[in-house]
Amino acid sequence: MTEARSTTESTVVELRYELGRADWSDAFRARGRMRGIRGRLQRLLVPVIFAASAWLISGTLSVAGCAFLGCLLGLVARTGVLAARHAKMGATMGPWAVTVGDSDDAVCFAGADMATRRGWRSLGGYVETAAGFVLLSPAPYLLVVHYLPKRALGRDDTDRLRTILDRRLPRSAARPPRH
Repeated sequence: MTEARSTTESTVVELRYELGRADWSDAFRARGRMRGIRGRLQRLLVPVIFAASAWLISGTLSVAGCAFLGCLLGLVARTGVLAARHAKMGATMGPWAVTVGDSDDAVCFAGADMATRRGWRSLGGYVETAAGFVLLSPAPYLLVVHYLPKRALGRDDTDRLRTILDRRLPRSAARPPRH
């Protein structure tokens, strides 16, 4: 399923897999954890404003509480909806073949209908979760570029991939993965 090869100049790790909803959910949760406490408090701003507006219009605290909880649940469900949408779009592309090399051509993605290369300078960093590696775009956006699941790697290949990513990209300050 995976193949890692070392040459005198670089190390290469190859993965073959299909991304599903659980993979994308993991990626979006990891990105959300990167924001820390300040980012989480900023996300609560929308439900608080919505609840305050509902309280001002209705004059009852129970309506404001229901509005706050509904908005909060909507934010939580948003991650699942985004993950399902990405999984559905990705399913049409079929399996991925990804090559991560410790050279100038950082990551080569190949699907059934496309192939692309991303240099290290086009990536802003990565987050490691218990289930995979999330490659991110450069700051200030830090969008998910791609997800590399650990299930497509052996233990040695996971260590090689982590070594390559640590050498080439900054690791996020998110909580360390639980193994």
